[in-house]
Amino acid sequence: MQHLAPNALLALFAALALAGSVLWVLLRHQTAGLGLLLAVQIWSVAANTPALVLGIHVYLADVLAVCASCVALGRMLIHGLPQRAGLLPLLGLTVLAAWSTLSGIHTFGLQSAGNDGRLYFWYVLAAALYTATMPPGAALARSVTRVWLGTAAVLTALCLNGWMKHGLHAITERVVIDGTVTDSRPVPAAAALLLAQAAVLLLCPPFDSRSPDGGRATAVRLRRGRRLLALSLLLIVILLQHRTVWVAVAAMAVAGWALRPARPGQRILSGAFGVTALGLAALAFYVGAFGNVGGTLAASAEEARSTHSTLTWRVMGWQDLLDKPRSVVEWLIGTPFGAGYERYVNGTLVEFSPHDYYLHVGMRLGVMGLALLVAAYTLIWWRLPRDSPSSLPLRVLIVGQLVFFVAYPAFLDQGVLLGLFLWHVGADPTGRVPDPVTPGDTDISGGPRPHTVSRPVHPELQGMARHTAAVAPGPTHASGAGQ
Repeated sequence: MQHLAPNALLALFAALALAGSVLWVLLRHQTAGLGLLLAVQIWSVAANTPALVLGIHVYLADVLAVCASCVALGRMLIHGLPQRAGLLPLLGLTVLAAWSTLSGIHTFGLQSAGNDGRLYFWYVLAAALYTATMPPGAALARSVTRVWLGTAAVLTALCLNGWMKHGLHAITERVVIDGTVTDSRPVPAAAALLLAQAAVLLLCPPFDSRSPDGGRATAVRLRRGRRLLALSLLLIVILLQHRTVWVAVAAMAVAGWALRPARPGQRILSGAFGVTALGLAALAFYVGAFGNVGGTLAASAEEARSTHSTLTWRVMGWQDLLDKPRSVVEWLIGTPFGAGYERYVNGTLVEFSPHDYYLHVGMRLGVMGLALLVAAYTLIWWRLPRDSPSSLPLRVLIVGQLVFFVAYPAFLDQGVLLGLFLWHVGADPTGRVPDPVTPGDTDISGGPRPHTVSRPVHPELQGMARHTAAVAPGPTHASGAGQ
C-alpha cells in the first residue's frame, strides 16, 4: 500500500489547489464564478467525467457546490441574513436537506445518501444561495445574462456537432455511439430549457439594454439582432424534441403575452396574430412543407399521445410512488436520502428519480419541504415590482421553471436563476437602491463600501427605483442585507 501514498498525496494537493482556485474566483469575480456554475451543464454534456478521484469520484459540480456554499455561508455569517423575500424558505429547505442527508448517511451510508441528494438538491441550493447573497449593488442580471448566453452558444455548438455526426432523428429512434445505444438527442432536457431561457433573456433582457451612444439606429439594429438570435435558439429547442420544454416555451410565451403592458386592443390583436401564426405552421406541417424534418417532429409529437409514451410511463410511476405507505413523520419531513425510488411501471422495476420535482421534493423533504418551495416562488412573484421592466422577463422565466419541474428535476443552472430572482426582490420597496459596487469591490461581505457617495442608479436596478436620476445620499447600511 505504500506505493499508493505519493499518488494519494498528489491527489490531495490537487484537490486543495482546485478548491482554493474555485473559492478565489467565486469570491472575487462574480461573472467568472457564475460562468463556472453554468459550465457544469456543458461539462455534463461534453465529458461528464470526474475532476478528481480520491477514493470516491469528485465531479466539478461537487467542488463548485461546496465552494459556493462556503462563500454564501461566509456572507451571511459576517453581515447577517439578507432581507430578501424567499431566502428564509430557501434556508428552511437547506435545513431539511441537511437532516435528510444525515439521516440517510446513518441509515444507508455516505455513498447512497450523497448520490441521492447532491445532484437535484445540494447543487441547486448552493447555486441559489451563492447568487442570492451577492452584493446588492452588483450588476447581477447583466452578468447572469452574459454567462447564460455564452453557455447557450456552447450548447448550440454541441447540438450542431451532434446532428452533423449522427443526424436528426425522432425520439422513438435510438442511435449507436461508440457501440452504445443512446438517446438520439444531442443534449438533455435541462440544456434545452437553458437554450429556451436564453431566448427569453434576448427578447426581454432584465436590465437596461439601450445602446451606450443612445442612437436610435443602433438600438434598432441591436433589437433586431437579439430577436434573430432568439428565434435561432427557439428553432434549436424545437429540433431537440424535448416535449416538456416545448410546453414550457408555450407557457412562457403565454405568460409574456399576458404580463406585458399593452394598450387596449393591442393584446387581443397580438394574441390573434400568434394564434394565426401557429395555425399556419400546423397547416404547413400537415401538408408536408417541412419535408423529413417535419416528419421527424410530427413523429415525436405523436408519441406523446400514445399509450406507451414517456408521459404515460411517468404518470404510472408517480402513482406507484404515491401509493407506498408512509408514516406521519415521513409525510411531514420526507424519507432520508438514499431510500431509493423503487416503483413498477408495466411490470418493470424502475429505480431512478421520479421525473417530477414536486414529487421528488415531497418524497425527500416532505410536505414541509414542498410548502417551503412553493412559498419561496410565491413570495418572489409577490415582491417583484409591478412597474419594473426587469420584472417581466423574471416572471416569464419563473413560469417556465415551474412548468419544467412537472416532468424534470431542478438542476444547478436553475438554482442560479432562483438566486437571481431572490436577489432582484431585495430592492427596498420605497424605491431606494444600494450604492452600486464598482469592479474589483466585490468580496465576501456582499455589501457596499463603508463611505457614502451619491451615485447614479445602476441601469439594471433603475426599473425598481422610483427615483430615475440618482440615489440621494443617506446613511451607510450597517450590513450586507439587501434593501
